[in-house]
Amino acid sequence: MRISTIFLLTAGLGLSLTSSLTSNAQNDCSDIFISEYLEGSGNNKGLEFFNPTSEAIDLSVYTLQRWSNGEAGMTDETQLFGTLPSMTTWVLVNGQTEDVDLGGGSISPACDPAMQGLADQLDNPYPAPTYMNGNDALVLVKNGTTVVDIFGKPGENPGTAWTNDAENGFVDIGDGASWLTSNHTLQRKYAVGSGLTTPPVVFDTFLEWDTLPNNTWTGLGNHSCVCGTTGIHLIEESSSVNVFPNPSTNGVFTIESGKSVKKIEVYSPEGRLVKIEIPTSEVRSWNISTSDWNAGVYFINIQYASGAIFAHRIVIR
Repeated sequence: MRISTIFLLTAGLGLSLTSSLTSNAQNDCSDIFISEYLEGSGNNKGLEFFNPTSEAIDLSVYTLQRWSNGEAGMTDETQLFGTLPSMTTWVLVNGQTEDVDLGGGSISPACDPAMQGLADQLDNPYPAPTYMNGNDALVLVKNGTTVVDIFGKPGENPGTAWTNDAENGFVDIGDGASWLTSNHTLQRKYAVGSGLTTPPVVFDTFLEWDTLPNNTWTGLGNHSCVCGTTGIHLIEESSSVNVFPNPSTNGVFTIESGKSVKKIEVYSPEGRLVKIEIPTSEVRSWNISTSDWNAGVYFINIQYASGAIFAHRIVIR
């Protein structure tokens, strides 16, 4: 493991000179990290986050920052929301649902509905992190100051994308090197169990990421690494929940649970908490009114008395 002089993010606001390790020093499974990166055609873009710890994590203290085109600081950001149980993922996908005419014959296309259907959270309108192109760095920050993971090299514009060209620092200089962070899906390698907390001297994609073809998102929502694998904690709990009708078109939907529920939270597509239900008895059926809600994909967190949490999506029309 090399030790070199690199740039360190400070408070998510700037860069200062320091010395540190150039690669992931520990796989301590102690905090969430970016487990999948999707930079597809048009606005088919998204990120997956994995909780490798043994406890549920409050996502509201985490912010995803984009450092666009080599800028020396954050250009836009999105706050995550909800609660992420142990060994599960949270999927953030571009939230554009319609084509947008940019003028001059240019169109910003909608994100593929099939990809959005796999999301736990739809991103904010432009500008937002999931409008990234292959030359944008991403930084996951906790409590506004603590960097818990980095994708790319903040402060560096690699050209079109970071590449496989080691001789030229993995940036695109037009020498025919293969783009890796543009028009690809990248999945974190099995051996990676924690985020990168200091920017690399060079961003060698292959150190921590496996590459998949453009517009591949069949693996969204599932991750396996040295810390564990998705789905092992919620199988029994999720089978006891029924949310209907979905889509909901008549101003109400129903949640039924076969097990005791401690709390129900419903979040809007923008991440705003629009409904909270705290049962005061053994009632296991709730009718949720949506008459004053805007149409869109809403996200339900159901916390059981046992402490397990079940996440579910519902479409409101």
